[in-house]
Amino acid sequence: MAGQISTIKKRLQNVVSTKKLTNATELVATVKLQKYNTKTKQNEEYAKNLKHFIMAVLQSESSDVENNPFLKKPYAENPLYIVITSNSGLCGSYNTEVLKYVETNVPKDAPIFVIGTIGFNYLMKNDYLVVKKYDELEDLQPRILNQMINNLMILYRQYEITEINIVYTRYINTLTYRPTTLKLLPFEIDEDVKTEEILLEPSRDEVLNRLIPMYVSSQIYVAFLEAKTSENAARRNAMNAANKNAEKLISELRLNYNKARQAAITQEMNEIVASIR
Repeated sequence: MAGQISTIKKRLQNVVSTKKLTNATELVATVKLQKYNTKTKQNEEYAKNLKHFIMAVLQSESSDVENNPFLKKPYAENPLYIVITSNSGLCGSYNTEVLKYVETNVPKDAPIFVIGTIGFNYLMKNDYLVVKKYDELEDLQPRILNQMINNLMILYRQYEITEINIVYTRYINTLTYRPTTLKLLPFEIDEDVKTEEILLEPSRDEVLNRLIPMYVSSQIYVAFLEAKTSENAARRNAMNAANKNAEKLISELRLNYNKARQAAITQEMNEIVASIR
């Protein structure tokens, strides 16, 4: 009986300690969720305005034969993918859903820039063509983002890649987030967008050659922020579920512990009464 009580008590202590950890993780994830969601909204507006300005440039001065490499359709197909996952677990099915999506939508022979340790390990293990990795990123710092953009632009201008896509988790709300693909290059013209005419200096192509890389950079950053928002929403939900399960288990263990103690006390009293007789 004493051994049973000791076992239940030890297990109860372990569950209580685990609940403290999951509760702390949930609180941290909640704060980060709010932080990344705010930053996403702020940067989305910038990316949207930048795209609108590019559309104004294109509508102000069109070209019968498009020669700008950022706009013309490639003859060959060699798309590059940027895949965003997390560096750590405890975020439910977040990484699993992204990697399942990659299996279905990303060819194994397509070059990949991967952000996140979990994604890198999975892609390497499954023989994907990973050419660059960015891990241990809590935030996509300007220095790292600029380095990535420079690498991408060199590959694109030299026609080593003909398309740039980003695979990330789109944040919808705290309970809904879905893996998706956003095509960054070649830049696709939205004919429905109407803008005012503007005067271009020094030339259409020079303006576009500056603006479009800025647009690609802004979209990558927004996708990263949205993926981090989704990751922390998933982690908060996973930890919230773990906390509820821990509370239920703690109640059961406390009940079993009290029953075992009561049984032990009753047995001791019976033994004392028997010894007196």
